[in-house]
Amino acid sequence: MLGAGDTIETILEGYPWLEVEDVRACLVYARRVVGHERIEPLLIESER
Repeated sequence: MLGAGDTIETILEGYPWLEVEDVRACLVYARRVVGHERIEPLLIESER
């Protein structure tokens, strides 16, 4: 939702049972999940 442009405030309005700390915990979790991933460019034939 944050990636789509929502703010923490709008998320909390839509999900009133959540707190700011819940959203922050999700961000920490996401960072840890993808923190060691590598993204490598895909070369297509016209770029070679």
